[in-house]
Amino acid sequence: MNFEIGIFSLGEVVPDPVTGTRPDSRQRLRDIIEQAEAAERAGLTVIGVGENHGTDVVAASPVVLLSAIAGRTHLLRLTTAVSVLTAGDPVRLYEQIAMLDNISGGRAELIVGRGASQRVLRALGLEQQEHDALFEEKLRRLLTLRETSPPTFAGPLARDGVELELEPRPLQPCLPIWLGSSGTPASVARAGALGLPLALLRTHGPFAGAVPVVAAYRRALEASGRDVGTPVGLNVPGFVARTPAQARELSHPYFAAGARSHGPVGPADPRWSREEYDRECGPDGTLVVGDVDEVVAKIVAQQRALGHQRLLLRMDAGGVPHHLVLESITLLGAEVVPRVRAALG
Repeated sequence: MNFEIGIFSLGEVVPDPVTGTRPDSRQRLRDIIEQAEAAERAGLTVIGVGENHGTDVVAASPVVLLSAIAGRTHLLRLTTAVSVLTAGDPVRLYEQIAMLDNISGGRAELIVGRGASQRVLRALGLEQQEHDALFEEKLRRLLTLRETSPPTFAGPLARDGVELELEPRPLQPCLPIWLGSSGTPASVARAGALGLPLALLRTHGPFAGAVPVVAAYRRALEASGRDVGTPVGLNVPGFVARTPAQARELSHPYFAAGARSHGPVGPADPRWSREEYDRECGPDGTLVVGDVDEVVAKIVAQQRALGHQRLLLRMDAGGVPHHLVLESITLLGAEVVPRVRAALG
């Protein structure tokens, strides 16, 4: 089977939990580009950049960063992970991703989602909107842009009958657009009804909880007359080191700091205590963290449980030091990926 393995980043610039220093934003951007180059050299197939806004991230515009990566790579698929469609403009996003697709020689993809913090929505004047309906309308507009030329817009976001010719069109005949979801029933049903690939975003919890989510997605595809073989992707935190203890000790302070920067996670939150973190790294947890043997076993077990076609690992979560991320990427490509592909046939 064609099982893709890659990495993604949210570009956090939170204070280093070990040294207490705050990363330089410009250096953080350069690090992400270098990590993409390392991923290509290691034989990985996808690089993703997530969108977020505020003082603790540098990836406010994933397409801009992916364009820089496109100029330094030749084979990697380039995807947003995710684009927050609720807070954006679908026409501008489509124009930007079409340009990236042409610049990169047809390697661009989108993962779109509705998640945005109340702070960001408030800053954009969207806090009073009905967010699910807003996302639905923007998503349909984005799909209209992909599927028709020139598209004709109708609905709350445009005057009926408005046509808009966009250039350049994407190089790929059908630009891949995935729907990113943490597993909520509404978003999974939406992805299935529209026939969009599902990118399942998980950060913690028993991995068994992902199985009924994907099963519900397959049922939604079938009920809508869509292809039940439409791809599923899995985006999770991951880290590889030479020993299990080293992998956990190096990654835990940073993964916990990253979690606290993105949500209401206090210092005493049991989800990110060391004891709970070790459980998450175990066979039944979500995190793909360990030595080569552990990571191979976990990736294979997760794929056999879900049947997904793509895995993206967030290796720099919370600002894991750049040199450690590069070492982890090298191990992933050189020692994990060949064994996973052999095991999955």
